[in-house]
Amino acid sequence: MQKKCGFIIRVSTERQAQNKEGSLVNQLQRLRAHVEYKTTACGEDWIEAERYELKAVSGKDSFRTAEFGRLIEDIKTGRVNTVLCTALDRVSRSVRDFLSFFELLAKYNVEFVCLKQNYDTTTSQGKLFITIMMALAEFEREQTSERTREACIARADRGLWTGSQLIGYNIDPARKGYLIPNEQEKALVNFAFDTYLKCGSLIQTYRTLNEHGYHTKQYVSRRNISYPGRRFCYTSTQQMLTNLAYIGLKEVNKRKRIQDQSKLTENERYRTVKAVWPAIVDEAKFYATQELIKKNHKSRHNGTLPLKHSYILNSGLLWCEKCGSQMEGSSSIGRSNVRYYYYVCKNRDCRRKIPAGEIEATVLERVKTLASDERIVSQIVKTANAKTYKELPQLETQKAALEKELRKVTNTADNLMSRWASVASNSNTGFLKEKLDKLAARRKDLETGISELEFVIEDLERHALSHDKIGKVLQNFSEVFAQMKPYQQKELMNVVLHKAVIGEKGIKIALHGKIPQTGLLLSDAPEPRTQMPNWLGKSVLYQNNSTKRRIPP
Repeated sequence: MQKKCGFIIRVSTERQAQNKEGSLVNQLQRLRAHVEYKTTACGEDWIEAERYELKAVSGKDSFRTAEFGRLIEDIKTGRVNTVLCTALDRVSRSVRDFLSFFELLAKYNVEFVCLKQNYDTTTSQGKLFITIMMALAEFEREQTSERTREACIARADRGLWTGSQLIGYNIDPARKGYLIPNEQEKALVNFAFDTYLKCGSLIQTYRTLNEHGYHTKQYVSRRNISYPGRRFCYTSTQQMLTNLAYIGLKEVNKRKRIQDQSKLTENERYRTVKAVWPAIVDEAKFYATQELIKKNHKSRHNGTLPLKHSYILNSGLLWCEKCGSQMEGSSSIGRSNVRYYYYVCKNRDCRRKIPAGEIEATVLERVKTLASDERIVSQIVKTANAKTYKELPQLETQKAALEKELRKVTNTADNLMSRWASVASNSNTGFLKEKLDKLAARRKDLETGISELEFVIEDLERHALSHDKIGKVLQNFSEVFAQMKPYQQKELMNVVLHKAVIGEKGIKIALHGKIPQTGLLLSDAPEPRTQMPNWLGKSVLYQNNSTKRRIPP
């Protein structure tokens, strides 16, 4: 039978892969020599069917590469019926992966030949041997990884640089782990910090850097690979503006910074230490930048710019009654160079406009007024507690059923105990004891179930909203609202208000809680279409009934 051989050769690093006379060539030469020996000296029919090169691939990831996927396909199609390697660790350093591969070979009757470790895979001793060898290879890989990780942490704790090239510094060729300030790049870094503090926008900052002709760091690696500078983007700019290395600090276990530090060992926790290189950015400037980044992220607003009008009724809260279309915030500059803010109907045929400040103040006032209506508060409480009221009867019924069964089990056990002396004998004592044990176990299960139901019922009753609590919250709505940030006001308005619909004479307001058309604000008299309705004028609030016109969807 012809041996159609598939060669597996692997190296772990890019440097090894680029060596023209390195390990890859040596492995291939040894495998070809073995095939030639089998053909010439042994008279067997061995041929090289395919070669699978795993370049710069870790032993733990061999089976997740495209080359290995190609090998598996060739095995399944019969193109390869013999797999050759120089050593087991050239195939994989994972016991689990190799054993799975070994099962695949057995399934398709494919032979496996390893030049360094010669064994018979058809025997149990051979399988044990290969399992032990793969476990040792995996152990070696994990030890190497652990030693490398510990060495990196130890160097970081000493304040040494353990990363790649950093813009603003050059790596000191004479002292490993030290950085030397690059004066030209130092000016670039400080310009980036100054720009952000002025404009408060990462996007505007990297655009300004690119407009001035600045690029990311250009360097040549130790392997003589040239990396050209690139245009700045959002990510590269953010990383530069938040890098503690610029103020002479080294971060240890940076990737674990967001994890719960109390759950990590002392050596795994995130920390900062004094670096061995000098700072190139003033600390006050650096921390002012971090504060602005944090503030902008939290408020969702550029803190360096004056706050424009925040349209709290956007996102589908404000509607036009005439055409049934949604209204959205907009603005324009008048003849006196004053900017006016308003809501405009999105329907091009309508384009109705309402002053933003007036309509928003009216809606806030109406929400507070509606909260004083006892019937509305009662409806909100009823709606909020609907789930509780629905679940409580069911839970009470379940509890009553369990209590009834518990009484039945208890009575059965009591009757059995009272009649024990008259019915017990040597032949049925075991049966009676078994029966009592089952009753005892059932009683325990029932008592546990009742306790759990009581806990759930108490929890539901405890979290049920009271009429007074809801009323107090709604009545304080205006005060709470005024103290919030703009983005928080928008979020709160979306929680409380279902929608507001503007008509020719008034505005209909619906709060959340399935309360249709909760309020209608009427002006004293209709106003000409050429004028803006005075929503803050004298008005009357009343409850709508089911005969009123429906709110547009």
